Amino acid sequence: MDNVIEMTAKTRRTHRKVQVATKAPVSRRKISRQLIAANFLGAVGVVLTGLSLSHLAQGIEIVTHSPTWESWAMAIGIDMGFIAIELAQIFAMSEAVRRSIRKFTTPAIIGTLVASAIMNAFAFATLADGNMVYPAVAFGVAIPGMIYAIVRVWATLVLTAQGLTDRRSHA
Repeated sequence: MDNVIEMTAKTRRTHRKVQVATKAPVSRRKISRQLIAANFLGAVGVVLTGLSLSHLAQGIEIVTHSPTWESWAMAIGIDMGFIAIELAQIFAMSEAVRRSIRKFTTPAIIGTLVASAIMNAFAFATLADGNMVYPAVAFGVAIPGMIYAIVRVWATLVLTAQGLTDRRSHA
């Protein structure tokens, strides 16, 4: 009998240690709220991306005198390519994969953000008069930056809600 009592006492102590060491589970309500915020943020990102695509295509068409469909194809390649590359970097399965693709993703992201900012600013500026050119250019430059921030925050919200934060280490 003494042996049985000792085992019960050890089991209880061990059980308590495990409970103290582990974190309390995140409630479904908190996860749901975070995913709702991520979905809303994603919707804002889609709207801004649509605006950026439109201005980018307009700027490309003005500069290159290319047909509308070619301007849109190039705009999609620039903006959607940036988003796809950014997501590939964020969702890479391991830090080793992330490091191996970083030499390609970092310059591609910087290049597409700069190209998008320049062409968005150009498209905004062509419609502005006088001193309103300066705020128009600022809006044009801000759009790709906002898209970049939205993609990063959206991915973080989604990954943490799914409990995958250990797989995502931002560059």
